Amino acid sequence: MIKILKKVLIGTIASLYLVSSANLFSFDVSGESFPANFNMTSWIAGENGSTITSEGTVGEGYGKVYLTHNFTVGSDDGMSGEFSGQARTISQDGEMQYASLQGSWVREGKIVTMYSFDSLNNGVINHAQGKVDLVAGTLKFEVYQVN
Repeated sequence: MIKILKKVLIGTIASLYLVSSANLFSFDVSGESFPANFNMTSWIAGENGSTITSEGTVGEGYGKVYLTHNFTVGSDDGMSGEFSGQARTISQDGEMQYASLQGSWVREGKIVTMYSFDSLNNGVINHAQGKVDLVAGTLKFEVYQVN
């Protein structure tokens, strides 16, 4: 009987550990956010990936925003991978900001879902989640300030 209770206790502790560690490493995006929508201006196909440029006007003080995303394939089926890129913003007052962009992507049909962490020159880090419609030529993100 003690051996059975000991096994049940060990199993319970192991299960609790697995559940708590899964929550520990999960990433939950919450808080205030703002939309950032862009139109694709070019799509350049390369041997090892693609580069997409886009532009749009974004609130929250960014103004006109220009993006370059360099996509690389990270899976055998070509349906997911990583990206890096750059952003430049210019406000109506002429204030310019820049950012490095990095993250992961996954494609389902004509839609590419992106998860990006963007490091701005003013110390702000943004997390952007969004979708690229490769046929419509649109990029639509929801942006959360991390710090």
